[in-house]
Amino acid sequence: MSPRIASLVPSATETLVALGLGGCLVARTGFCIHPADAVGAVPKVGGTKDVNLAKLKRLAPTHVVVNVDENRRDTAEALREFVPQVLVTHPNRPEDNLALFEQLRAAFGDQPGVNARAAALSAACSAALARCRERSWPGERVLYLIWRAPWMTVARDTYISTLLAEVGWHSWP
Repeated sequence: MSPRIASLVPSATETLVALGLGGCLVARTGFCIHPADAVGAVPKVGGTKDVNLAKLKRLAPTHVVVNVDENRRDTAEALREFVPQVLVTHPNRPEDNLALFEQLRAAFGDQPGVNARAAALSAACSAALARCRERSWPGERVLYLIWRAPWMTVARDTYISTLLAEVGWHSWP
């Protein structure tokens, strides 16, 4: 039986599609917009911080993917009341993607092609990180804006700031 997956994390939605699980998506947030051709018809259940739990419950997911930084704790707790598998993610550094791929492979590896795609994603991620670390990058201070109204930037100990550091960029302030 195929899983019925709700993704409440934009980056996880893209990863699920890359693993070949796009056809298993039954719900997403309004921010889960990529890849557009794979998620366009998937029902939206609100935003990352304001999930419509009643609508999500009606869609009867067997799995939901949440993230410590993207979703509210009370939402994750409420999901446990009606979703058999709540997968909590929290990548803080680029290399944490390897554990994320393994977490999703462990949950969905019984689906055709998922194991091979997870291995390929892990290999590609490892190779990209190795290439970044082999080079000498000029240090730069950058202002990386993640939101406007109000304007917001990334904090130092976040996924984005550690990714920027891989190429010698350091977030400001």
